Amino acid sequence: MKKIRLKELFNIPNCLCYLRILLIPIFLHRYFLAGSKEDYYICATILIISGLSDFLDGYIARHYQMITDFGKVIDPIADKLTQFTVAFVLVYTYSWMWLLLLIIVLKDGMLALGGLYLYEKGAKVQGASWWGKISTAIFDVVAIVLIGIHIPNSIFATISIFVCIMLMLLSLVLYAKQLLSIYKELKNE
Repeated sequence: MKKIRLKELFNIPNCLCYLRILLIPIFLHRYFLAGSKEDYYICATILIISGLSDFLDGYIARHYQMITDFGKVIDPIADKLTQFTVAFVLVYTYSWMWLLLLIIVLKDGMLALGGLYLYEKGAKVQGASWWGKISTAIFDVVAIVLIGIHIPNSIFATISIFVCIMLMLLSLVLYAKQLLSIYKELKNE
């Protein structure tokens, strides 16, 4: 097992990942106790801070050669924890969000299990694809808007959620095709 140095654990990009993880319980607390529009604005602001820290950690890691193996693990964990948490809380307010949450769980479960299996078989597993990044970015923007304006059962909310469902479903299908293609290549070797 590789020994992780403190310098790697606590470099700036990894600390920004820790910040994103620490913002999750703060977001949950504010969201479930929200009683006014201002409370929902604060929740949206927390997500904006989380999104900015996600952008910054990647930028700093790449531009200042601070990429670490640990960072490659903690960053997607912080991303998925945040995304799952936001989708989960939105289920309580927006009726169709449960379908999006289900697709997110299926996609991420498939990627985790399929990626681990292929990694064990010696395949080169790629990182996030452009379609995965686009669907996640659109989900993030929609989630921030839906939380900030807090308008349950509106046409805008329903259409926004359905757009996210379609994009996340497309992402699921494309990732499944990619994993299947890698699996078939391995089998033919």
